[in-house]
Amino acid sequence: LRVSEVTQNTMGGFFNRKDKSSESRWWLEITGKGDKTRIVPATNELMLELSRYRREMGLHLTPIEGESTPLFLPIGGKLRAMTRSAVHLILKQIFNITAKRLRERGADSLILATRLEAASAHWMRHTAGSNMTSSDMDIRHVRDNLGHESISTTNNYLHSEDDKRHQDTEERHKLSW
Repeated sequence: LRVSEVTQNTMGGFFNRKDKSSESRWWLEITGKGDKTRIVPATNELMLELSRYRREMGLHLTPIEGESTPLFLPIGGKLRAMTRSAVHLILKQIFNITAKRLRERGADSLILATRLEAASAHWMRHTAGSNMTSSDMDIRHVRDNLGHESISTTNNYLHSEDDKRHQDTEERHKLSW
C-alpha cells in the first residue's frame, strides 16, 4: 500500500468472503491514488499480525464491517488517523535505529546499514513489489495489488527478469572467435 492509502483508509475496509472452494478469505478494500477503489488480498499471516496489533490497541481481534478505526493508530490509543508525515518519521526512525545496530556489528553490515539509512516508505512498497515479481507471482496480480493503472509501471519491479536476461545473454551470446 501507499502511505497515503494507509493513512486515509480504515479497518472497515476489511471484509471476508468465501472463495470457489468455500474457504473463507480476507480482503482489504482500498481507496487509493486518483480516488480509485481496489481490493487487496489480506493473507492469513497479515490477519494474524493485525489481530495482535488490534489486541494491543484494545480493539476486537478482527475488523468489523463499517468500522471507522484508522489502519494505523498513534501510540497512546487515540482513534484518529496518523498523518503521512508521522508515518514517514516513524519509519525513518526505525530504519536509522536498525542501521545503527547493523553498523555496530562491523564492516560486514555496513552496506546494508547504508541502504537502510536511505530507505523510505516507498522503498518498502517497491521492495514488496519486487519480491512478489521475483517469486514468480503473476504480474497482473502484482499490478492489481499495488494499484498500478498500467502493467508497464509494474514492469519496473521485474529485477529478476533482468537477472535472467543477463544470465541468458552470458550463456548464449558468444563472440565465437
